[in-house]
Amino acid sequence: MVCVLLFLSLVSVVYSATTTHHPHNGHIINEALSFHYDSATHIVAMKTHHHCYLYVLNAHEQQTVHTSTGLHAIEKKIIDLVDSHGTTVHFTAQDVNLLSHGLGKFCGHFTTLKIN
Repeated sequence: MVCVLLFLSLVSVVYSATTTHHPHNGHIINEALSFHYDSATHIVAMKTHHHCYLYVLNAHEQQTVHTSTGLHAIEKKIIDLVDSHGTTVHFTAQDVNLLSHGLGKFCGHFTTLKIN
């Protein structure tokens, strides 16, 4: 009987050590963003779970995109534009491929929207 109790307590300790406890008051947020810079067209594309957004760089941004500070500023600007739900122009997969093969491959069959 003592052996059975010892065995059950050991199993209980092992089981509780491998159990994962999740907080009940928080939400898990999973946001995946990918960026692609096409140097031939001066377009930065941002891909989310369901959309691909195209952003055409202005003359100043065409220079700063080559620095990490400039690139991060452009990426943040794109995220802010998407979050603001401003005016967009829909592009078909064929339209994107005509712009650039690299952009077409990056955006694939995602809904593609130009945001500026």
